[in-house]
Amino acid sequence: MIEKAWYQKAAWLHLLRPLSLLYRVISQRRRARLTKHAVTFDVPVVVVGNISVGGTGKTPLLIYLVTLAKSLGFNPGVVSRGYGGQAKHYPIKVSDQTSPETVGDEPQMIFEKTAVPVVVDPNRVSACQYLIDQHSVDIIFSDDGLQHYQMGRQFEIAVIDSVRGLGNQQLMPEGPLREGLSRLAEVDLVVLNGEGPFSYPGALNYCLRPTVFRHLASGDKKTLQIESLGSKTVYALAGIGNPSRFFATLTDLGFELKTIPLRDHAPITQELLDQYRSLPLVMTDKDAVKCQATAPDNCWALSVEAEFAPNETEHLTQLLKRIVNPNGE
Repeated sequence: MIEKAWYQKAAWLHLLRPLSLLYRVISQRRRARLTKHAVTFDVPVVVVGNISVGGTGKTPLLIYLVTLAKSLGFNPGVVSRGYGGQAKHYPIKVSDQTSPETVGDEPQMIFEKTAVPVVVDPNRVSACQYLIDQHSVDIIFSDDGLQHYQMGRQFEIAVIDSVRGLGNQQLMPEGPLREGLSRLAEVDLVVLNGEGPFSYPGALNYCLRPTVFRHLASGDKKTLQIESLGSKTVYALAGIGNPSRFFATLTDLGFELKTIPLRDHAPITQELLDQYRSLPLVMTDKDAVKCQATAPDNCWALSVEAEFAPNETEHLTQLLKRIVNPNGE
């Protein structure tokens, strides 16, 4: 798998450099073209994205920021591409009646976690305008979209997994980067997920703190004890960008795992779950939204929350206040 080679910095990847150079030229031209026709909005837009492919933990961070904005009395909304969704029309508003198959797993999870307006459209400009027209939002968070340059924005956040870093730091397909490393100097804030060898000057740092086990069939919540699930050995299922981080969290809680790594956004079918009935099966919240209505009785979700140090929480609080009220009104 090429992704594994990126993070192991395999020597043979340099053979792909001509393609990476071509990618650089195409992406730079694309950025120039889209930026020239960028659409600005009456409401500030905050992009929470990354410069690399694969999971970095941006969605838990976005949920944290939306929740923080609500606690400050603001009225946030969210726009998303809705990766993996197959809606028949766009834009589409996420609701209790929509499904991950229609709107994508991440938008459905964001809606369930935050209860704010979430609008899905591959064209984020259209999504932002729909959100503004239909809801009294005063700040919009874009789930990913750092490279969606037609969407004007007031603030950019780049999220990096501090354990995996940026691999060999080369552009695709030689490496995992969507844009060059110099792009980090252009964003307003770099945020590192977890504690690892990768660092960046001035970056904030958060960890994903596990909170509860949630029983999918009943909704009951249990503490993070082995006794809560009745077995030290569990199946661990993760269809996210970096399953190993989820597995490590469960291991740190004292569990012994039979791991089920899936590709990012993979469907979670009844047939799949029926293969793993002999032990408790623990999955991510992102996977749980795809099967909670039909999950067998042995299925649990491990909920996590982004957590910052108190001084960094205060820093983010002041940032949001300045973004919504730049004149201090």
